[in-house]
Amino acid sequence: MKIYSAVLVILFIAITSALNAQNTFPATGSAGIGTTTPNASSLFEIKSTSKGILIPRMTKNQRDAIVTPATGLLIYQTNSTLGFYYYSGTAWVAVSSIGANTSLSNLTSSTSVNAVLLPDSNNFRNLGSATKGWKNIFASGSIFLGGIKTINIAGNANLFVGQGAGAANSTGISNTAIGDSALLFNTTGYANTAVGNKDLYSSTTGYENAANGAVALYNNTTGYANTANGAFALYYNTSGYYNTAIGTNALYSNTSGFYNTANGFSALVNNTFGNSNAANGTYALFNNTTGYANTADGFNVLLNNTTGGSNTAVGYSALLSNKTGNGNTALGQFSDVSADNLSNATAIGLSAMATASNEVRIGNGDVTSIGGFANWSNVSDGRVKRNIKQNVPGLAFINKLQPVTYNLDLDAADKIIQRPEIKDKDGNTIQPSAAETEARKQKEQILYTGFIAQDVEKSAKSLNYDFSGVDAAKNSKDLYGLRYSDFVVPLVKSVQELSNANDEKDAKINDLETRLAKLEAMMNMQTAAANNIQQTVSLNNASLEQNTPNPFANNTIIHYTLPQKYASAQIVIIDNSGKVLKQVNITGNGKGSLNISGATLAAGAYHYSFYVDGKLIATKQMILTK
Repeated sequence: MKIYSAVLVILFIAITSALNAQNTFPATGSAGIGTTTPNASSLFEIKSTSKGILIPRMTKNQRDAIVTPATGLLIYQTNSTLGFYYYSGTAWVAVSSIGANTSLSNLTSSTSVNAVLLPDSNNFRNLGSATKGWKNIFASGSIFLGGIKTINIAGNANLFVGQGAGAANSTGISNTAIGDSALLFNTTGYANTAVGNKDLYSSTTGYENAANGAVALYNNTTGYANTANGAFALYYNTSGYYNTAIGTNALYSNTSGFYNTANGFSALVNNTFGNSNAANGTYALFNNTTGYANTADGFNVLLNNTTGGSNTAVGYSALLSNKTGNGNTALGQFSDVSADNLSNATAIGLSAMATASNEVRIGNGDVTSIGGFANWSNVSDGRVKRNIKQNVPGLAFINKLQPVTYNLDLDAADKIIQRPEIKDKDGNTIQPSAAETEARKQKEQILYTGFIAQDVEKSAKSLNYDFSGVDAAKNSKDLYGLRYSDFVVPLVKSVQELSNANDEKDAKINDLETRLAKLEAMMNMQTAAANNIQQTVSLNNASLEQNTPNPFANNTIIHYTLPQKYASAQIVIIDNSGKVLKQVNITGNGKGSLNISGATLAAGAYHYSFYVDGKLIATKQMILTK
């Protein structure tokens, strides 16, 4: 700022006190100190290369004590805020270090800054400071940093921050791009958010996309409603929509797939056209390309799936072997299928392995108990059953079964199902833990009771019986199994057959007992008539035992005990009709036996009774089988 008044006062005082100095007043009307040729445009010029002008120096209080200071009065303040001050007419104002008014108070309300504002030195002056800043900055154009357009608000409700960010935007609205070349080629796309270097770089008309991370959604052009959070997430997506990728490289190769969700490093990294997939975990669905409606939750889950669809895998490295199979379910660490193209196979539990389509496997070879608080219930509604026949064999089938005890050979089982080695994505074999190895060893030491499935199948086929209790192997890698609950049906049939046979025998026994009672009465009468005396017989020690063997084919022995005193004793053999076939008189006392030959008898049931002195001691049944 010019300070003419103060300078003139000082100069005139200097001229008056320097009458003997070597100064001249030429005809031009100009005066000089240190020069005889003052500049023609100046009234007074001071020239020196070794001395300066010293104006009055005073404290702030002394300055403020000046009475009626003239406008333009100049002093140097020696305390408080040091520096040159001039009186503006209303107040003392500090002179800035570069000779400018920092408040721009010299500009009237009708005057505006209409020129480029440049600092006195490049990269040296600050606008504001660490302690004092400007309140608001109003700009209708762009802000350049380092010579590069950095903040741009082109279009309506857009914000572009970064070199080249939103550079091509024309009519797109409500876009936000922060980062070098983010949303660089967007023209009419709207409601996009790109935060990161070259995020949504190629997008032109895509809308409602959100990219966060270096080069996320880099190749997207027309795809919409995608969310990419992580470096290279959804990198190759062009027209796919409603995809969500969280994690570096997530959905990296996706081009036009839609409704995919990837959460984790390299999840769904190779997916191109697959849709409606959900991958949660590092490398989940890593190799999937066009597979659809898959759900993967866990590290390495469905790692090798390519085109398979509608699969569900939960757990570390679950469903590793599946590639093209559909509708499979694996729940548990290393749960898997034995082939890459099975369908509707289910494996539940650590290392559980389904070996055929439409098969469910629960647990691995180490499992020793499967159960709960309720029995398993099978659908058995008569409304859904056809071709009902009562042709289940009973005793004929049960008698052919061969119950055995056995130990399991788990290595042999793994060899049959060709259990694959578990590998990580780099091909390294994952070894079982020490606890798993010990559990496997203990499982092989358990002694089981049951049947051999192949033997049961053979027994059923010999009776032309299609037994549902046999779960036959469906392929060369599948294992035979038995549904032990299905054995209940032939067992019930066997019990029914035995019950019917027993009822028939009971009826015959009842009839025989009636006949024997009549025979006993007749014999009592005959004995009384023959002896014509009343005789007291002590029968306390008389008894009859079951014949052995029974049933018998050729001969059997009947054991009995006679009292010490008696008059007569007989063993009477009777058939089912009540006919007396043989009556054998017994003598002696104490234990005795009677040998019966079946040579002259037909196969069937017979009864034998023991009489002492005409009194029935006991009746037994014997079976002749022939």
